Amino acid sequence: MIGGGSGLVPLMAMIRQRRALAQAVPTALLLSARTAEDVLFSEELHCIEISDPAFVLALAITREKPVRASDFARRIDGMMVQEILTRLQGKPTQVFVCGSNGFVNIATDSALLAGLDASIIKTERYGG
Repeated sequence: MIGGGSGLVPLMAMIRQRRALAQAVPTALLLSARTAEDVLFSEELHCIEISDPAFVLALAITREKPVRASDFARRIDGMMVQEILTRLQGKPTQVFVCGSNGFVNIATDSALLAGLDASIIKTERYGG
């Protein structure tokens, strides 16, 4: 999953459903936010990360240095997506991208550059 800002909301619904069904499907969330304080559902995401070894969380913080070593201090790019795939230990069968039009375009291009097949990428866009 790749989300930008409030694009996390529909992805969070999927993450919560996964937990409610006690599914152990390996899942990664790469989330872009301006600052750590701007991360929606931050406390809940960090709790999931700690309690669920099949869940990988990485933040792409764009306007300040990230606090955690597992996060990034730049916008999402193909190398970043590739690193998350390494953390996930295997290629996903589905990729969901949600955010503004521009963000979704960049994130989708980054996923393709990381070697993911276009047929597994599903997008949801909002805004101009």
